[in-house]
Amino acid sequence: MNKLEANISLLFITFIASIQNVFFIWIPDSIPHFAFICITNLLGFIMSLACFFGELFRLDFKQIKQSMVLSAELILFNLFLLLGVSGLGAVMTNILQSTMFVFISVIAFLLYKQIPDKGTMLGIIMVLSGLAVMTEGNIDSLWNWSAFFMIISNVFFAFYIVTVGAYSSSSNPAIIAMGQMFFCFLFSLILWVFQAVVQGTDFVLPSNPKFWGSVIYISFCIRLLYGIVQMYAQRYISPLNASLIFSTEIIITMAISPVLSAFMGTKPDVITPLKIAGGIIMIFGILMTEPQFFNLLRRLLHAKN
Repeated sequence: MNKLEANISLLFITFIASIQNVFFIWIPDSIPHFAFICITNLLGFIMSLACFFGELFRLDFKQIKQSMVLSAELILFNLFLLLGVSGLGAVMTNILQSTMFVFISVIAFLLYKQIPDKGTMLGIIMVLSGLAVMTEGNIDSLWNWSAFFMIISNVFFAFYIVTVGAYSSSSNPAIIAMGQMFFCFLFSLILWVFQAVVQGTDFVLPSNPKFWGSVIYISFCIRLLYGIVQMYAQRYISPLNASLIFSTEIIITMAISPVLSAFMGTKPDVITPLKIAGGIIMIFGILMTEPQFFNLLRRLLHAKN
């Protein structure tokens, strides 16, 4: 895999991640959040065993420890995400999730003393400007505890992306992806049991075929496919560039919303001129973080002259 293939791979998993929001509609409100995380990670781990069982013979303590760290970061991300989404609309949730690359720049500087170059800084400013345009002036709705919890979840996901970049370059990506699913299953099971005891609920999962359809999609496409591809692709792409690609999920969701709504029988997102303009600004901002983009501009200007 080279850098171009890695970029395409991350765009692909960003696309399948944008579809997952539709499947969440099939999950009853009575299902505890950590119950869904638990069952999907368990199924994802079982599926991964069928694909990468031979890799387990290369398992060592270092990779077990790395898997535990990654899974803990994901569980904390999901915990604060759960607290945040309950008080925000779908649009604001997606917009706030798309800002996680800002925290990656801070983390990379604090941990590795990495300072973004001028092109990257300009690209980040443009992406943030595009996201601001997509809010359509509804900034006031972000001043609440839900938005604060979303920001905390972004911090943990930023740490996760930085950690993936560090671990995948020195370990077997398949092994740490499998370990991540296994420990996410264990941690979420503990939290599910705790939640059930506190709330006095039963350990019962619905038999609705649609619910299990969403479980299968998330287990295979998100837990297994997304996790494996991200581990391999981030060997060739910096955490910042990876997060900028992930931030395009809001654009992809908006673009495919009419098709998905017709197929799933749901209400499509309202696409306004401001959202389209914000999406275009975001795309240009992401392109500006790549040196090849500036090289292309120089060649075009030179040819024109």
